[in-house]
Amino acid sequence: MRLGDIANADAVRYGKPLDGVRVLAAEQMQSLPYATQLLARLGAEVIKVEHPVNGESGRGSSPAMIDPEGRPVGATYLRNNLDKRSIGIDLRSPEGRDLFLSLVPRFDVIAENFKAGTMDRMGLGYGDPPVFPKPEIDT
Repeated sequence: MRLGDIANADAVRYGKPLDGVRVLAAEQMQSLPYATQLLARLGAEVIKVEHPVNGESGRGSSPAMIDPEGRPVGATYLRNNLDKRSIGIDLRSPEGRDLFLSLVPRFDVIAENFKAGTMDRMGLGYGDPPVFPKPEIDT
């Protein structure tokens, strides 16, 4: 068997385990980008949030490869972000915060790996309204 070969071609018609799951990932460097790459390989649609000008800090890591525009891009960054799409949002700006919050309801999973308390300080924490509506509970 070679890379890309399908062991059970009949199973392809059933899709991947996470088909239809959408993940919005405010992530950087290693741990979460690797984890969400695994989710993407299992069929999830992963949208990576990066800084609109500089991108994620891992783009500048070494070893690097040269992209089609002649810029060096970290090999680890490339590996960790297979099968993902990205969007540039400045989470520290009011406009970026509003854009991020407007995207949240469209996703099944919101993932982030900033230092503890960072999302709360930016007004993007779990309890920050109006992102997460209170579930209705029958008593």
